[in-house]
Amino acid sequence: LLKNWKLTENLILYVSMHLRQKLTTILENTDRLEKKVKSLLYLNRLDYISGQIGDETCSMKELIEHIVFQLTAMHTQIEILTDLQDSSFKGKDDYWRICIENIIENAARYVHHEIKIILKDQYLEIFNDGEPIDNSNPESLFQPYEIGHKGQFGLGLSIVYKTVTMYGYKVEAVNRVDGVSFIIQKKD
Repeated sequence: LLKNWKLTENLILYVSMHLRQKLTTILENTDRLEKKVKSLLYLNRLDYISGQIGDETCSMKELIEHIVFQLTAMHTQIEILTDLQDSSFKGKDDYWRICIENIIENAARYVHHEIKIILKDQYLEIFNDGEPIDNSNPESLFQPYEIGHKGQFGLGLSIVYKTVTMYGYKVEAVNRVDGVSFIIQKKD
């Protein structure tokens, strides 16, 4: 009887652990899908509001300082350096915040050690010392649903592109000797 009890106890432990692993996987996939749905809804929202742009301006220095403060706490292993001058970009703070967060989250995904953010008059550069970007099809980088080499769906960078162009700016990704820069600047 004791032997059967031990077998039953081991079986219950195995099943319990197996179910816990399955449940964890399901919850992780649910979170990932929820983020994708939110990104898709936000992308559609940008399409809707693009014809309703006002005269608001965003203090990019204050916005970036706030974002960096939050990211430093979340990514303690990454060094985030800034060189920020006072600069205001046309547009609402909320839209620029999501745009900048998407670029920095992308940088954090690929960074080795360091992210540098440079802000000048109507110019923003976010650099990370990670791997270079595949330049074989640079237009696809900002297109939604283009799967990157780490399995990302490109929604974040398509949100960046729509936000930037909606306010009259341009964005490009530039490979550097020691990493990649995303540059946002006013269109000529």
